Amino acid sequence: MFIVMVLLSLGLSWMTFSKMFKVISRGSDPLDWKKAFAHFPKGLGIFLSQRTLFKTRPVVGGIHAAVAWGFTLYMAVNVVDILYGMIPGFHFIPNHFIGKVYRLFVDIFSVLVIVGVKYFIFRRFIYKDKNLTIKEPVLLNESARKGMRRDSFIVGMFILCHVGFRLIGASFEVALHGQDWSQPAATILSFMWIWLGMTESAIAFGEHMSWWLALGLILGFLPYFPFSKHAHLFMGPLNYMAAKERRSPATLDIMDLEAEDVEQFGASKLEHLPQKSFLDGYACIMCNRCQDSCPAYITGKELSPSALEINKRYYFNDHLTSLAKGDETTEPLHQWLLSEEALWSCTTCGFCVEVCPVGNEPMVDILHIRQNLVLMESKFPQEAMDAFNKIETYGNPWGMSPQDREKWMEGLNVPLIREKKSAEYLYWAGCAGAYDDRGKGISKSVAKILNEANIDYAVLGNEETCTGDSARRIGNEYLFQMQAMQNMENFEKYNIKKIITQCPHCLTTLKNDYSEMGAELEVIHHSQFISQLISEGKIKPEKNITEKITFHDACYIGRHQGEYDAPRNVLQAVINNEENLVEMARTKDQSFCCGAGGGNMWYEINTGTRINIERFEEAIETGATKVATSCNFCMIMMDDARKVTSKDESMEVVDIAELIAERI
Repeated sequence: MFIVMVLLSLGLSWMTFSKMFKVISRGSDPLDWKKAFAHFPKGLGIFLSQRTLFKTRPVVGGIHAAVAWGFTLYMAVNVVDILYGMIPGFHFIPNHFIGKVYRLFVDIFSVLVIVGVKYFIFRRFIYKDKNLTIKEPVLLNESARKGMRRDSFIVGMFILCHVGFRLIGASFEVALHGQDWSQPAATILSFMWIWLGMTESAIAFGEHMSWWLALGLILGFLPYFPFSKHAHLFMGPLNYMAAKERRSPATLDIMDLEAEDVEQFGASKLEHLPQKSFLDGYACIMCNRCQDSCPAYITGKELSPSALEINKRYYFNDHLTSLAKGDETTEPLHQWLLSEEALWSCTTCGFCVEVCPVGNEPMVDILHIRQNLVLMESKFPQEAMDAFNKIETYGNPWGMSPQDREKWMEGLNVPLIREKKSAEYLYWAGCAGAYDDRGKGISKSVAKILNEANIDYAVLGNEETCTGDSARRIGNEYLFQMQAMQNMENFEKYNIKKIITQCPHCLTTLKNDYSEMGAELEVIHHSQFISQLISEGKIKPEKNITEKITFHDACYIGRHQGEYDAPRNVLQAVINNEENLVEMARTKDQSFCCGAGGGNMWYEINTGTRINIERFEEAIETGATKVATSCNFCMIMMDDARKVTSKDESMEVVDIAELIAERI
């Protein structure tokens, strides 16, 4: 009977998991399973270490890790328990040091798991932690609203009962055979059975019942396991193994827009999403860490990256059989996965990708859906259309004349590459650096620094045109590629190999997106280059800033490029006391977006509060009198917030290049 129950339990579990992988296979851009399993050590390392849980919420992450480690250990425990139940007199290495260590670990983790699960039950059902809820007006699957709490209760009670019965069984065993201080918790618990005056036969019966209940719970839970969020224990490491290596979180594959056999661009329905996106849905822990980090959600918009993945998972569960059979879906993604407003609220800051413990990429889903709405349906914010038209007509989203690109250079010794013919570095001022009033000041400062350091550089001047960053993040792949090809022709024309940018968005696009198109470029941000010049002694700025200053990390130089030290090194070069550099509450890889990325620079989402206001108020809380940036978009957004918050006189927004240029 027991063997039949085992086979039935395993068979039902296998049937469900096989359907899940059939569902995953429905996606586009097939996973490279050979490559995935070649990364098995990576997945195993994450599974065993649980290190990704500590990116945020370290206390909760530590408790979660203890439960996960205990759950992992119990895979071995259950095998041993089966042998114990099936073989009379069996005891795992009874009189050996290894056996004592094993029993000690099992005992300790039994207690840790029980305490941890009780904490999580209290946190969700009694304390009702707001971090575990998804607020209106976010679109959330109706099945998920009820299912998440039910699932948490079922899984929590299963773990609590399974481990509890295992510990009780061990205590009965100790009561029968004598104290075993390699099992301290079980030994202490055994005193209760003796105190209660239980007979030897009653204790033996209790031991057998505990064993059957513990194992029975396993057999009953296994068929449910694939439907629960705790399938992430298996799918999470697999997700890391199958992950595509991206140059940055927002880098997508280059579309072949001229392919005659391609009828769909971007993702309209479920099948258009990559298979990795399907795996994301199954891997999701539903911990809401991505939601807690999302600037759109925090400021009251309709976007929750967590809800996106949860909606995906519950859609899979609700339609598992039909999806596994290959039935076509008809519902547009922007109607059930997330709302249209949520879709356009994403700033592509990459924070959701950064904090996810299982390697999910909800931002990539958003970019794919945007591509469909722009290229296939022409549905996007009207202001975005204005930006597209200006880029296509004038080569910049400001709609300014291309002939005005050189005006910022007037009165400066800035060489043009068409006159100089060649240079070691191309200085890329960008559209903001050429047309925005504050951006022009940054461009002048960078040029002054390059001249002071005797750098062999030149600019394209009127031949420079928009990189296409905003067009690509909004979803207009056609316009992006048109801009990219024009710029790449100039790079080839002048044999340009090295580029210095002042805009992190230009940096990311030139360095990562253009590389996907075959460009071979060394691209460096002005903060990195200036930091090098200072360390090499080529410029020697004065250390004369005496007031407090704080630094805002731009998403596209921070999370997208992993650069946090260079701009701070630059600031330390002009601050007379390193303690005058004060950090905001959210800084470096935890930094909060200014709200301009992902094309949001060119259109306004009116739901909730403005993201730049939220960030600027955080800067105010530091007590600093200057807010330093290293991004044109951040400069514009922070300066706008300064005016809106009436901090015109008490706060100053500056670029790090301006601070250096004033002191050399």
